[in-house]
Amino acid sequence: MKKISKHHDLQRKYREKIQNKQEANTYARGWFLFILFAVLLVVWSYFLGGTFLP
Repeated sequence: MKKISKHHDLQRKYREKIQNKQEANTYARGWFLFILFAVLLVVWSYFLGGTFLP
């Protein structure tokens, strides 16, 4: 019985690890999209005449 519970514990830790990795990926993707949007905004403003550029 101990063996089975230990294996279950390992599975639970592994599942939590995967979940944390997925959360980190969504966080990184959000930042990437934000930076991409900012760069596109700057490039677009440059073509429009530098309205948003400091």
